[in-house]
Amino acid sequence: MAFSIGIDLGGTKIAGVLVDEELHILAEEKILVDREKRVEKVIGDIELLVRGFQEKGEGECWGVGLALPGLLDWEKGGIALSENLNWRDVPVIPLLKEKLPLSFFMEHDVRSGAVAETYFGAAQSFQDVLYISVGTGIAGSLIWKRNIIRGAHEASAELGHMVIEPNGPLCRCGNAGCLETLSSGNAMERDVFHLTGKHIKGEEIFSRAREGASPYQEVVKRASAFLGLGLFNLVQIFDPEVIILGGGVAEAGEWWVETIEEEYQNRFFWTPTIPPLLLGRFRSRASVMGAAALPVLYKRGEYVRSIY
Repeated sequence: MAFSIGIDLGGTKIAGVLVDEELHILAEEKILVDREKRVEKVIGDIELLVRGFQEKGEGECWGVGLALPGLLDWEKGGIALSENLNWRDVPVIPLLKEKLPLSFFMEHDVRSGAVAETYFGAAQSFQDVLYISVGTGIAGSLIWKRNIIRGAHEASAELGHMVIEPNGPLCRCGNAGCLETLSSGNAMERDVFHLTGKHIKGEEIFSRAREGASPYQEVVKRASAFLGLGLFNLVQIFDPEVIILGGGVAEAGEWWVETIEEEYQNRFFWTPTIPPLLLGRFRSRASVMGAAALPVLYKRGEYVRSIY
């Protein structure tokens, strides 16, 4: 028997899972990221998570996979730049290897989610996949013939920053009307606040929207329509076999997918085949499950960007 450990480092929390060879979850845990985002403290917290999972695991540890945010430094095994953590040039894996004599793997957090869905989730039967993660923001990953398309500067598939509405809300990137400002979880929470004066979380917004309550239903439908438009545009550019929807907003389930499809389907007039929109298997867990999958896939000889 063997096991693998996955760690997803985010701007506000660290998620961890312990899985077996088939990626079944044996244990999982989440902790908050240090408020000041101190490197030493965050690395120490990851170490404690890994040690705890090691104690629970039975048999050989195949390694630790890390899903990391921002621009990655593949040569050094860490983060070159992360706005969410306010980190620059942090050698995450070398720092962890000083404390833990294990094999380490890493992947960008959203691409890690795409790996999970491609090899173990909803995209297993497809070769050419467009993976979209909708949560606080929106990001994506392109997988062609089971290979991630990374781009010349490791910055491909920043789908959340496509400009959909030039006169739309200001985005953190400096543009106005990016898809992220119109269709993300934060966008819906912002719109509800402007209409009601209340700070309401996404889960409650979707719950009220499903009941037909106003203005929640209108907010979700508007955000979904913009997302459907964005996905239609992406299909025209990339011609994927399938689109997989993941991230925290995907926890809203099939009802959310159906609201997106109303706009998405209505845009196609001449395209012979409309790629289906499928809800991801792992949803909000996709990144951490992809991280846990990296050592497993390495053992199978199926996928690995690097091992440290």
